[in-house]
Amino acid sequence: MDLIDWPGVARNALWILGLSIALAAWSHLRWWAAERQLKARRVFDWPRFQVPFSAGLTLFCISLAWSATRWWERGLWILLGVAFTWQWIAGWRFAARHSWDAPPEPPQPPTPPAAGDDPTTPTL
Repeated sequence: MDLIDWPGVARNALWILGLSIALAAWSHLRWWAAERQLKARRVFDWPRFQVPFSAGLTLFCISLAWSATRWWERGLWILLGVAFTWQWIAGWRFAARHSWDAPPEPPQPPTPPAAGDDPTTPTL
């Protein structure tokens, strides 16, 4: 007879771990921004915050998908988990190319053609 539900312990440990990572990322962001005299909302989209926060929420979604009883509930948690995983990977790749402390670059508007250039003529 098994008195402890080990899969249940693992499911609950996973969501607790995920939320503790997300809370630690939030706390670190607030401290880091205060040390540099920045507003916290200005650095929300920096990899320094996004990578650990998204990783924690990915673990949280995995845990809730694992413990879901309905198919649609499991599907929604998986979908949300995939979105956080994508955000996690995108932030990691950006940090690897630039820096953990670099803000994401805003999209650059397309440059208009110079006067006299015909945009329909292909360039070779």
